[in-house]
Amino acid sequence: MTVARLADPRPDQRKRFSCGPLQLTLRTDDVELYDKIAETLGLYDFAWRPPRRPVRIFARRSNVPSAAASGDFLRCSRMLVERLPAGLRASTTSGARATAKFRDTGEDWHVTIPDSLVAAGMLEEIEDVLSLVLTTGWRRGGWTPIHGAAAVKGEACVLICAPTGGGKTTLTAALVRRGWQVLGDDKLLLRMDNGRPLVAALLHTFNLHPKTREWFPEVGDLEHLPRYSVWTEKRKVSVSSIWSHAPAQSAQPRVLIALQRSAEITEVVVSPLDDRKVLEALLRQTVIPSDAATARLIVSTVAQAAAMLRGLSVEVPTDAYRDPAFLDDLETRIERLA
Repeated sequence: MTVARLADPRPDQRKRFSCGPLQLTLRTDDVELYDKIAETLGLYDFAWRPPRRPVRIFARRSNVPSAAASGDFLRCSRMLVERLPAGLRASTTSGARATAKFRDTGEDWHVTIPDSLVAAGMLEEIEDVLSLVLTTGWRRGGWTPIHGAAAVKGEACVLICAPTGGGKTTLTAALVRRGWQVLGDDKLLLRMDNGRPLVAALLHTFNLHPKTREWFPEVGDLEHLPRYSVWTEKRKVSVSSIWSHAPAQSAQPRVLIALQRSAEITEVVVSPLDDRKVLEALLRQTVIPSDAATARLIVSTVAQAAAMLRGLSVEVPTDAYRDPAFLDDLETRIERLA
């Protein structure tokens, strides 16, 4: 009997991806599908030291329809996820499917993508599946993914929370220009460590809008770079290519900033944030599945972390960075709270 083997579309070193505490191995006999998956996984440019949790992805194309997941574990706009006795099963609105089998040390994922998605270059739903793979691995490894930014200077580490497009990257870049280091402008991992919250970096890139050059000339002309998403004008730029001192690995946050950007104000407004608002701000920066056991772990971690943070509400006008004097006051406030 002949045993079919998966082809190696790339050299061995290109088949593995270090995504924070995860070591992902990708296997597929489809070069085009490989390239699309590698495009997303390759964004995670900060490799943690071993040991790393092993995750294997077996990917293929398939146009054979299958039943949608129930969504009892997680429901979002383009994907449903259900819990299985030994893992998870997910389905997207355009027919991508993924099934995970949990092992003590990691996870195995079998992913099928319709040919139409690959041919059309529709990365969004492929990225949704990969996001599920990553967040599952991170959570099972004891980390909570946070959609936020973090910067550190000496003993002061600040978490910056805001909705998508709310100005996290711009404020983080403004601090980096003043000597701060950055753990990330969008994606972080959080856990409790010896009774204190700890945040860790996943990637050292900034998602910068070309307009940023008006305030921070050193970023250069970003217009020539490709958009990193069809939904935004922002470009993905290596932090160290602009500010070589900037990348940091991990830190213990002491201050949380709930950031708001508004075209309706003309001056920066900074005010204290009470404990309840700190917790609310941090909860909004993570995804909490419907699954009760998983939700309890996430909420417990976030609540413990929030209890250790001092909060500031920061409202900035659209062109606040034309006059960066407000950063003097903000840094002073952060240092006092830290």
